[in-house]
Amino acid sequence: MFKNIIVNLPSNIGDTILTLPALNRLHLNYPQAKLTLICSKQTQEFLSHYSDANETLLFDKRWPAMRKFKFSLSLRQKYDLIVDFKNSLLPLFTGAKRTPFFRKFTKNLPAKDRYLYLIKDIAPIDAKKTAQFLLTEDEEKKWKLPQIEQSVFVACASNALQKRYPYNLLKELVKNLAKRTPVTILGQEADRQFYKDILNIPGVNDLVGKTKIHEVFYLLTAYARLLVCVDSSIMHIASYLDIPIVAMFGQTSVLKYGPWSKKYIVVKRDDLDCVPCENPHCRFNHECMEIDPKRVLSAIDKLNPNNHGTNT
Repeated sequence: MFKNIIVNLPSNIGDTILTLPALNRLHLNYPQAKLTLICSKQTQEFLSHYSDANETLLFDKRWPAMRKFKFSLSLRQKYDLIVDFKNSLLPLFTGAKRTPFFRKFTKNLPAKDRYLYLIKDIAPIDAKKTAQFLLTEDEEKKWKLPQIEQSVFVACASNALQKRYPYNLLKELVKNLAKRTPVTILGQEADRQFYKDILNIPGVNDLVGKTKIHEVFYLLTAYARLLVCVDSSIMHIASYLDIPIVAMFGQTSVLKYGPWSKKYIVVKRDDLDCVPCENPHCRFNHECMEIDPKRVLSAIDKLNPNNHGTNT
């Protein structure tokens, strides 16, 4: 039915990763269609490695109004369908069939399911597969060498300070974990200051600042036994890939943003009445993220092929 589909994606990496199940579904329902993705500066390089996309187009919300207008006009009469995950005015310019502008979701519907809901009538057949994020030839040489052991991966930093697992607790956790199994730590170069000497603990493989986000897809698929993390884009990648997850949650809603792997455990503070507040500003110095490392280690021990997602 649709031969040319354009998708207007969220501006940040985390939300874009949450749209991947919906993109899979579109591709399955319309495998012959040309798929064009509208990206931000934050997501364009990442999405340029997405195996099911034919083209990416950059849209920068910081552009002057006239440039935005010209970009919008350039899309006119080129597409049969526009899937607008940002709920913008852009579909008005395309002349294409569009996803609904007025939308109402149940209160705690998971974020990734909101995107799926928007295309349920357009793409009725559910997709079970995951797409690939393709490595360059140099990246294949770098990561396909047997230099990384099967590991428990750790990603406990965050750009949002209220989501981080406190350094002193993380250090205790990693020291004990590394005595049992190899540990690989992921993060941006900016996270190196957060991890400090945790990266020097014996048994820890330091990949902080050494990977691009599309490379994380390959590394988790090839080498991750399990991911220990906070609410982050890396957690969403692991969910998409169905990697077992132990996630520490505080102020953000587990129902909306929690992991969706078949095997996961969420560790959170049930003794605090304010959890989850969903408020980045806290009078209590983000006490909700002060989770005993022993509880996290216990969750790691529980997470085996016979366990299913739960809270602890």
